[in-house]
Amino acid sequence: MNTNERFTYTCPKCQAEINAACVAAALPDEILRAETARRNGRCQTPHPGPGRPAIARCPGCDAAMSSAELREHRADCVRDRLRNLRNFKIHLQPKDPDPYPDFMISELGENEVTFQKLSSGQWIDVELQKVAEITPSLQERLARIRLHGRVTWHENIHCWRFTPSVLGRPMLKGTPLV
Repeated sequence: MNTNERFTYTCPKCQAEINAACVAAALPDEILRAETARRNGRCQTPHPGPGRPAIARCPGCDAAMSSAELREHRADCVRDRLRNLRNFKIHLQPKDPDPYPDFMISELGENEVTFQKLSSGQWIDVELQKVAEITPSLQERLARIRLHGRVTWHENIHCWRFTPSVLGRPMLKGTPLV
């Protein structure tokens, strides 16, 4: 029994009805593979990953230690390292692209650091535990700081904001705490 099914698709521009199989056949293979992988991933039951590595590096001193040791050690060490970079220009990563990426350290608190954007004077507060990596360049007087999160431009309020990742935060009834 050879039945020919027709799946209709309405074009959003011209409102013409087309066979969806013809539209799919015209797409490049890479797009079809990516969509198939996305749909297959949706069908899989979530399972826990391998967990945190046994050894982690401190972003302040690059010493290797266990997660428990790092938890106790991290804030003071990162604060000391950032204190030494007060006169450096800072590039935060990841960050939405803009032509003026320079920040400076404005304040160092007990648990957070405040960066000031040099081009606009805006302040961005970041928890010290969200500092993932610090890479200074003495010749350029520039430090690149990689964060657990992202610095984004919000067009509707015309300001930069830091959005932390949910890395290391507990789950509450299936919803990550931010």
